[in-house]
Amino acid sequence: MATVVTCASALAIVLPGAAAAGQSLATGRSLLAAVDALPPTPNTAWGLDPATGQLLLTVSDAAPAPGAARLLALASRAGNLARTVRTHRPLAEQELIDPVSPQDGVVLGGDRISDGKILCSAGFNTERDGTPYVLTAGHCTHGLPAWQGIGPAVVSVFPGGDYGVIRNDSAFGLGDVDRYDGTEQPITSAGTAFVGERVCASGEATGLTCGRVTAVDQTVDYGDGNVVHGLIETTVRTDHGDSGGPLFDGSTGLGTVSGGDGTTDYFQPLPPVLAAYGLALAPPD
Repeated sequence: MATVVTCASALAIVLPGAAAAGQSLATGRSLLAAVDALPPTPNTAWGLDPATGQLLLTVSDAAPAPGAARLLALASRAGNLARTVRTHRPLAEQELIDPVSPQDGVVLGGDRISDGKILCSAGFNTERDGTPYVLTAGHCTHGLPAWQGIGPAVVSVFPGGDYGVIRNDSAFGLGDVDRYDGTEQPITSAGTAFVGERVCASGEATGLTCGRVTAVDQTVDYGDGNVVHGLIETTVRTDHGDSGGPLFDGSTGLGTVSGGDGTTDYFQPLPPVLAAYGLALAPPD
């Protein structure tokens, strides 16, 4: 379980190399820039709390000790301008390396998809100019593989962002999410998540899980240079195999599973992906 630590000291933060000029960091945004300037530290995440302006810093016990120490020292010197969360499990992408039987082309959001090597989850069914596409995670579609019973990946963005687009050559997908209880949630619009919003996710590994949005516009370092920006942070539980699955609030689609530690989990926002590729959500059943 994650432990929240609020730093109590009130010392000034000084940018590397700027001590002589006396340039201190006075705002959360300056702190954010200071974190961005540090060497990469896998298994960490950071961003701003839009309500307080604080730097939000998540550090896993799996983070390399030198990098974790640098980040924690910066947060300590920031005092109440920073809030640190310690978590015990690694922050990881949520695909599962496990070949499974083929899926037919009629997939709902949250249903399993496989390229014969890894297992992920479908996010949202979309269409452009009459051609159906399935959204999922970009770390799943790396290399643009063909997906069993569906079709080829045609877009893969990872790192930086984390989204992929699969052309559905088998069937026109419906704009519904699998609730894993025999019912489906129609998705009729795309929206922007906000802090405090109650949300749910659907995926092959965990089925339907719910929680709240705790932050937006967060950056996560998964390691190996895989840093992703602009993610939604939540308390929604996901696990390996859920990558790409949908995040939603009622009939509003919000994002797709990127990764996390099963306690604090992160999602790629949906609206920018739709806009980037001229995609529209498929109509629900």
